[in-house]
Amino acid sequence: MSSVALRWKNRKTRKALSESTYSALQPHLTPESARQVADFLESADFQAVALSVATQTYASAGPKNEKRELSATFDRLQQLVTLRVSDANAAQEISQALWNALTEKVMSHVEQVKGADSFSPESRASMLKIAACYAAADAKSAEQLGELTSLSAYHDFEVELADQIKNLHSTMRLPHAGTTRKVPYSKLFVEPKLRNVPSKNEHDDGIVRDLDEVIANTHRVIILGDPGGGKSTLSLKLAYDISRSSFPASTARVPLLFILRDYVESFKASKDSMVTFLESICRNPYNIEPPNGAIEYLLGSGRALVIFDGLDELTDTSLRRKVVEFVESFVYRYPSVPVIVTSRRVGYNEAPLDESLFSAVTLADLSESQVATYAEKWFSLDQSIERKRRTELAASFVRESRFVDDLRKNPLMLSLMCGIYASEHYIPSNRPDLYQKCAQLLFERWDKQRGIVIPLPFNAHVRQALNALALRMYTEPKAQKGLTRTRLVSFMTQFLVEKRFDDEAVAEDAANQFVDFCTGRAWVLTDMGADTHQSLYAFTHRTFLEYFAATQLVRKNHTPEKLFDVLHARISAQEWEVVAQLALQILSQNVDDGGDDFLEMVLAAIQDTDSLSKKINLVTFAARSLGFMVPRPQIIQDICNQAVTLSLDSMSEDKYNFESISILIECSPENLDMVSKNLKSALQFSVSSYPESDKSLLASLFFYDLSRYASYRSHLSTKSVEVWNKVQSELREEQSPLISRHYESSFWAARMGAVKGDVAMSELVQRFGASPLWAFHNAYWTAGMPPFLFHASFIDRRGNAETGDVFEDAVSDHCLAELAELLPQVARPWVSERELPSHLLFSVLHACDGQISSKSGAVKEGALLMFLPVGEFLAGQVGERWRQSEHSPSARTGGSMRRVVIKWAMARVNPDLRPSALATLRGLNLSPEVSEFITKWIKGDVQTAELPASTELPGTSEGDA
Repeated sequence: MSSVALRWKNRKTRKALSESTYSALQPHLTPESARQVADFLESADFQAVALSVATQTYASAGPKNEKRELSATFDRLQQLVTLRVSDANAAQEISQALWNALTEKVMSHVEQVKGADSFSPESRASMLKIAACYAAADAKSAEQLGELTSLSAYHDFEVELADQIKNLHSTMRLPHAGTTRKVPYSKLFVEPKLRNVPSKNEHDDGIVRDLDEVIANTHRVIILGDPGGGKSTLSLKLAYDISRSSFPASTARVPLLFILRDYVESFKASKDSMVTFLESICRNPYNIEPPNGAIEYLLGSGRALVIFDGLDELTDTSLRRKVVEFVESFVYRYPSVPVIVTSRRVGYNEAPLDESLFSAVTLADLSESQVATYAEKWFSLDQSIERKRRTELAASFVRESRFVDDLRKNPLMLSLMCGIYASEHYIPSNRPDLYQKCAQLLFERWDKQRGIVIPLPFNAHVRQALNALALRMYTEPKAQKGLTRTRLVSFMTQFLVEKRFDDEAVAEDAANQFVDFCTGRAWVLTDMGADTHQSLYAFTHRTFLEYFAATQLVRKNHTPEKLFDVLHARISAQEWEVVAQLALQILSQNVDDGGDDFLEMVLAAIQDTDSLSKKINLVTFAARSLGFMVPRPQIIQDICNQAVTLSLDSMSEDKYNFESISILIECSPENLDMVSKNLKSALQFSVSSYPESDKSLLASLFFYDLSRYASYRSHLSTKSVEVWNKVQSELREEQSPLISRHYESSFWAARMGAVKGDVAMSELVQRFGASPLWAFHNAYWTAGMPPFLFHASFIDRRGNAETGDVFEDAVSDHCLAELAELLPQVARPWVSERELPSHLLFSVLHACDGQISSKSGAVKEGALLMFLPVGEFLAGQVGERWRQSEHSPSARTGGSMRRVVIKWAMARVNPDLRPSALATLRGLNLSPEVSEFITKWIKGDVQTAELPASTELPGTSEGDA
């Protein structure tokens, strides 16, 4: 839907229109009529009329400026006023006054942004089509309303239905095995975040939004998510909130929750209309008989919000396409109705909804704060534990489960882990144990505890079958997307003939039962969609595919030698990383010294290969193993020595690989003393081997900031961070003299000297030029040296005076102060695309979220100047869009530095925006020199960036030096 039409969903816009219209009418009305008009202006009925007018008017504002007849919409408005205002004599006057105010307001908005929205011919055709649907729907609604003498029966039904929905959906089921308990949403529900799914020509802004923000700005939306991601719970919660009028983002008064899987047979029969389906929902489950025409009225007036839950659960793709067409035809028939659809991401593209009708969003993974909130709520429900102990359990669960952060981002898996922790008071320290417990809960106990028992003739072999199936699918990349029913039955039949049955026909029948058992179950193995002919079956979570595959690997290769023979090539190529790690853990648990023997083979293989990349892959694998097993001391020493040696061997001007050292920092607490001791010794020995080379500089810079890798890993214990801080402190003392030797020859060493106060910024720029201040250099970035641009913005939240961190506020302020004096005098342009690549601009702007003022209150003038080239490059990329509209998406991403830079950059390419930008500049009270320079930049008289030859911006001077 167009941006103009969507503004009528905006609460502020609606309120402004209502207030202005009411003010004009109020003096001419009786008190009763005035109250009735005020109520009408706030009603969903009036908002639906306004949305119809906005959509039809905007559709007419295309290149041909088609004249659109709005008589049906006016008739609908007039009928509504007649039914809602008791003074029949004033109805005509009120209708006309409302109509005049509405159309005037709409035209005003259309003129403001006319031509700003660029539509493809297909989008324009779709918009004209939906506008025509609004006109047709208005005509039908006006006809229905004209036959009524009162709306009271419909409104009474609406209230009664909303009450029933509120009563039925006021609680949520605890989503873990072992209970059928329900609790109020406030006791457990954590509001999810949503991300836009960009269309083919859109840029992914990466911004997460709340549901109310999405619905406030989107009339129809498809919510995509993974199994166990909370789609159905979100649907129920939304229905509950709307039914109790606690969801202000929508004007709808009653939710109609349509669970698609309940109507599969009806869809196949193709006999009923959507209204018939919705009427049947009122009867069952809500036990209310809708008055004749009531559903038509709710849909036509926009008073209902329809939720189609579980599009993916229609496993037959041809049926799903049929339902998609059914939903789209419903939208065309009732365009005023806000519509929400939910579906899994996997398989959605097999039968997607029309992009011109529906905006797509996806459920974001749970953030760390959401995980903590959920855990706190989850454990607070256990009344058998004293209150203080519940809080302690939640905190300890969050801390101890960080090593499986990827798993707990899914709400279902998070609830399972909470259940495990509640009963056993610990999270298994290695992934295989955790996966085994989750798989047992999901696959073996979940259905049984919910009263669902599906007997299989080979229950004893189900786990073995899953192991074998997982390994087969994992070793065939195409099969990871799913196996057809035919292939799955064939595999299971062959497996059962070998393991259980001597009759192939009986085995095939059992295999079919197994597939039926899996169908529709969103747990371990399930139906994931379909190709053009058959349903596809796959492991719902890759976690379980990897776990079962690793289990089968060890079952078939139960000695270290056999397992290494199978995995050697995979580890060297950095393939099967998770499966190989899981297999090593399983081997360590089941075979005495099996893990140690395996690691010795890995280290020996490093010596037997000439490929540096393969060597690094092997040592990285070995380093990662120290996070879950405790090998012999000599093995730990060898791993540390190899990690350091190979990291230094990988160093060059643009290549590096410190991954293995970073992983060693994440070792388990049991290995911490040995790893820190051996790693420090290896670092000291290796750096001393390169006393004057660039390699020694890179190594020194990296090791100088070693504990940064520890402090940024929030899952590490306090003891681990303390140990690595101590190692860093000792290494810094040793490395500082070596770094200072490179001040005159290396920008990066001199840059550290400038931050420390040993080198003046003027000396740095004079010696190396200004452009390196913006430079992205992979090797030095990894060594703790991001561009000074980042340094200028991040210091607010990354400073650490106690550790002497290079981002510390106090030592950085003097650099920015020097740059504020220096940069306006430096030859321009300051930087080219070589140093600041265009594909990084949006990421830079999004990441640099520092405040304009430092903690002392002084404006960071140097930082503002450093961001001017970023704004200049961005204006070159999207200048046309910024010239046409004041509403750049990036301008709403927050962060004071970011907002100001965007505003100035927009003004640089759009002269109409300059007065506001210059007013913002004056409000900052910058020094006269900096203020004058930025003023010239905003006006286009100064160029700080060397733009690509293809970029031309109006008002930009050439050759300004």
